[in-house]
Amino acid sequence: MWPLIGELKTYMIFYTLSMVVHCVLAIRLCRARGVTWKAGATLGVCYSWGMCIGAKILYDVLNHCFDWHNYLDIGYYFCAGAWGGPLAYLAVAVPGVLLLARDRRMMLDIVVLTLPIPMILAKVACFVNGCCYGAESTMPWAMSLMEGASGPAGIPRHPTPLYEIMVLAVILAVFTRLDERRWKGTLVAWFVMLYGIGRPLTELFRAPDELRMPIGPFSASQLMCMAAAVVAGVVLLLCRPRACATDGGLPPEARKVDAGRKVEQ
Repeated sequence: MWPLIGELKTYMIFYTLSMVVHCVLAIRLCRARGVTWKAGATLGVCYSWGMCIGAKILYDVLNHCFDWHNYLDIGYYFCAGAWGGPLAYLAVAVPGVLLLARDRRMMLDIVVLTLPIPMILAKVACFVNGCCYGAESTMPWAMSLMEGASGPAGIPRHPTPLYEIMVLAVILAVFTRLDERRWKGTLVAWFVMLYGIGRPLTELFRAPDELRMPIGPFSASQLMCMAAAVVAGVVLLLCRPRACATDGGLPPEARKVDAGRKVEQ
């Protein structure tokens, strides 16, 4: 891992890049779908808020050190300690879309379509910084942290940020394969379900002292993710596209061709 590039913290470079990329993706997706760029820029602001202020608030709440005076100090945001930035983003963006957007289903999809790539960049930031480090490991791919990293140096460990990048890559692949017309408005549930399954699995390889608020054999974040995955799975079952019995489940283009043949006959 490389915690510093010259005098700059590598973590801050990639973390900032993730926010810039999210804003660009949101604006481009909105414009491609006929929505004003201002809607995308608003989502970008929500993401930046979630990754900076929201993540600090959630981290402080989990560690029982919440003090609202801290959030008035710019320097506080450069201190170590942040958790749940994407969760804070969703907590603001989803209600905002439901209240303000004209095409709520399309905008809900954009809210999460913009997430995997920026989150991958944020996890690269964790990887180079040495935070969110894994448990000790003898696996061939185990990696040791460098001096100056956030975690203990010189001990081979599971590269858990890379594991989470793999989870996000799977989500990105699923998004590219889903028929967005049939699943319009449900991509939030898809994201929550997939991430809610993948994140607890990656935490199985985290160092014990990195897990927050252990509850029995699980951490609080594992239980939260698993509960969210179950709820999202139920939502997808209730909202799954149902093929019309009269057209045999044919896609729209095939139904048009079939209808044309019937007219000719």
